[in-house]
Amino acid sequence: MKTDSVSVIIPTFNGLKLLQAHLPSIFSALRSGDQVLVADDASSDQTVAWLLQTYGLEKIVAATDYDVWQAELIQPLSFTFTLVINHQNLRFGATANRGVALAESPLVFLINSDVGLRTETLTHLVLHFQDPQVFAVGCHELEKTPDQSAKISGGKNRLWFGRGLFWHGRAPDYETGETAWASGGSAMFDRKKWLELGGFAEAYYPAYWEDVDLSYRARQQGWKVLFEAQAMVDHNHETTNQDVFGQPQIVKMSQRNARVFTWRNGNVAQKISFLFWFPYYWLRK
Repeated sequence: MKTDSVSVIIPTFNGLKLLQAHLPSIFSALRSGDQVLVADDASSDQTVAWLLQTYGLEKIVAATDYDVWQAELIQPLSFTFTLVINHQNLRFGATANRGVALAESPLVFLINSDVGLRTETLTHLVLHFQDPQVFAVGCHELEKTPDQSAKISGGKNRLWFGRGLFWHGRAPDYETGETAWASGGSAMFDRKKWLELGGFAEAYYPAYWEDVDLSYRARQQGWKVLFEAQAMVDHNHETTNQDVFGQPQIVKMSQRNARVFTWRNGNVAQKISFLFWFPYYWLRK
């Protein structure tokens, strides 16, 4: 295994159409010796059947709570295609953690199933890991505006504290450099460091803020969390969370996990401020 080989990890739930749309761009970005690992979170659509039939996968692991299927493909360079199938639905964080644990490469590139890659995306990201202090590098996400007239940028982030809570948002610029966190939807990580930190925390189940928390803990270890402007991806925002939870529930989950993040990571003064403001946020619910 090369020291710069990459396992592209794609957690998915009922994402057959998204995989069919975006896997070709992922294959085109691979280098020889890389891996694609699809982590299926107990989908009820035809995702598993389609992947098994299309790529000729063979079962190599039958565990208590998951199975692993695999094949060696050439499209046009040789790479490993792996399918991990959860027996029960675990949601994004735990599914991503399982994918990283089973990945074969020292670098893992975690992307949502609605993300398409450019040919040079991996190359731009891998270069940063020549620095042993780098934990993660986020991508420059390009997404279409609602009227489809233009593309706007994302992927570089900021984090701040105010009124008893941590808040996050997009950075004011998209130049290569440090970022507050690397998005779980399109970022490369040092697998060994990920495992050392324990990956995404279960406290954020079912979703949201887990990637902010992981990057925050990495920075506390003195590791670097970066953004690479040239590592572009196309993010189409078609994941299934909207269908599964609905927008009102997504807002509630995000707000709840902002409170979880603050209590887990805030210093003494920030926690005191959190307790002072807590009745206000409770009444607003």
